[in-house]
Amino acid sequence: MNESGIHIVGHGLAGCVLAMTCYRRKIPFSMSGVSRPGEASVASSGLIAPVTGRRYVKAWMIDELLESACDFYDWTRRLLGTSYFTPVEIIRFLKNDEAIIAWRKRQKDPAYRAYISDKRFWQLDILDKPYGILTGGYRLDTPGWLEASRHFLAEEGKLIITEEKLDSKHIPDRIVVLATGAMDQVFSKGIIPNKGEALVVRLPDWRWPGIVKEEIFIVPLTTKGTYWAGSYYEHWPEDPYPSETGRNAILEAVRTIYTGRIDVIDHVAGVRPTVDDRRPLVGALPDQPGYFVFNGMGTKGTSLAPYWAGALLDHITSDVPLPTEVSPARYYP
Repeated sequence: MNESGIHIVGHGLAGCVLAMTCYRRKIPFSMSGVSRPGEASVASSGLIAPVTGRRYVKAWMIDELLESACDFYDWTRRLLGTSYFTPVEIIRFLKNDEAIIAWRKRQKDPAYRAYISDKRFWQLDILDKPYGILTGGYRLDTPGWLEASRHFLAEEGKLIITEEKLDSKHIPDRIVVLATGAMDQVFSKGIIPNKGEALVVRLPDWRWPGIVKEEIFIVPLTTKGTYWAGSYYEHWPEDPYPSETGRNAILEAVRTIYTGRIDVIDHVAGVRPTVDDRRPLVGALPDQPGYFVFNGMGTKGTSLAPYWAGALLDHITSDVPLPTEVSPARYYP
């Protein structure tokens, strides 16, 4: 590794996780970022759902990812003095016989024991609507964690926020890691910008416990009676701002499971860096020696970033190989 250390470009979730991991490992580093509309963290729920989809399948590498995430966010809790990472349960309604059969199959599978529960809630039982409870999930207060981490890094003299567009002319002569998200695709082939939108709402008549996953997620927030509802997705968006279409789609989804009053407190949007094969971009840029990519976390940055930050630093500092399935080279001819 270059004796002058690493320079990280981008101060979103991925960049900050990587920077904090450098700090933890005592690896010399600096960091620069540009704040602008469309930062993915603004609209993020911060959820880690260990089991996903209609067939209730374990998320890719979830066991290893959760081990790293829990260790990392607990370390930052001690460093920053506040906990932003909490365990959660997720309610999944079983819409048809196929879903019920798939759920019962998972309940019997030892590999799913930590994530599929037989827990019941009376508030749900009286609905006469089949449901299951996912356990072993977590939620990061992404905006809160990012604000605290950026403040810490700035106080340590490691982070510089600029209003100028970041390009190679602004980057020091040292190892460079590009964690630029969806906003600077020139640095990351394979990135598909995906705008997510969410509403912060007050639901006075909401009585269901925990997080609900239907067409969208409805997530209780720390202020009593308020919820994060989302997300509405738009690939290759024309702009990074909240839209009336997104607002209406989210409200319509909320009304499929809630008939009470809805007060909209806020409407947020962020553009996530997604990849068509749903694997992050982690590793060396094939056409630029000394440059690395740490990007493409999509909607799963909360769980992916801690594990892959460690793997990338192992690769840079000790030549530990990275899996080809995350290599940026797969999007180069």
